[in-house]
Amino acid sequence: MNILAPTRRQLLAGAAATLLPIPAFASTSSRFGFAPVEVANGIWMIEGAREVFSRENGGAIVNIAFIETPQGAVVVDTGSNLSMGQEIRAFAEERLGGVALVVNTHHHPDHWFGNAAFDDCRIVALEETISTCTQYAQDFAESLYAILGSWMRGTNTRPGDSPMQGGEARIGGRSMRFIALSGHTQADLAILDEETGTLIAGDLLFLDRAPSLPDADFAAWNAALDELQALAPSGTVPGHGPFDRTDQALVQTRAYLTATRARLDQAAALGLSPIEAMSAGPVPEFAGLGANPEEYLRSVVQRWADHETEALPLIGGL
Repeated sequence: MNILAPTRRQLLAGAAATLLPIPAFASTSSRFGFAPVEVANGIWMIEGAREVFSRENGGAIVNIAFIETPQGAVVVDTGSNLSMGQEIRAFAEERLGGVALVVNTHHHPDHWFGNAAFDDCRIVALEETISTCTQYAQDFAESLYAILGSWMRGTNTRPGDSPMQGGEARIGGRSMRFIALSGHTQADLAILDEETGTLIAGDLLFLDRAPSLPDADFAAWNAALDELQALAPSGTVPGHGPFDRTDQALVQTRAYLTATRARLDQAAALGLSPIEAMSAGPVPEFAGLGANPEEYLRSVVQRWADHETEALPLIGGL
């Protein structure tokens, strides 16, 4: 799979390079103070805050991964805004020999609005991810600007430009596997670094942070978890939460999905209102996870109709 062939956008950017100054990413002022950590040989990670979006965290709530190759870094996800993207890129330029490729794992904006700092780079994603990013870019932008305010200054919407379907790839002599799945969203991409056995799971896996469920398909997500488990990775970079050298991210994510779905199903079957379901709070076992109770409340608001229709199909079908 030749995912490094230049796009028309890149060729035009290259032609313009003699007319435009090259951005000095190494001198970008630091607003976030990221400190990437090498979690495996040539695999670097920035851990995001285990929180929901806020003015206090500036949107830095997502994990960023780098796969180091002789051709530069494969940057997996780019954060929530231009400032995040600039600091991510500065690390790749200064420490990892530049940017070979950018990968977006799915369409949620905390994972790709930093693309604004990579406008001259090839950005790959699953075809449905690119389509959804393009379709909802304006809505996402309005929401993030409202929540994050000045942190979003200068951020434009730049969806990926290179659709892919998954498969094996060699970048700078480093082998990796792109795995097309779904469940957290309709299109979720995971990456397995063959050299170290490290899995970069995107938001198919969370650890010590409540999973986000607005686009979840529980059956598809559990099937995806089965596929990830079968990979038997040596370590995992989840979409949110700490690096995992065991299988705790997978175990916790599966348990959270099962318990939260059961809680909402039971609440709907009892005829509770959404307000009553929210008042009940998250499953006690998971109430202390980062971003709870906010994520649980968000799940009720955005998914209640699904559970109510399942519990009361005759009413739901009217």
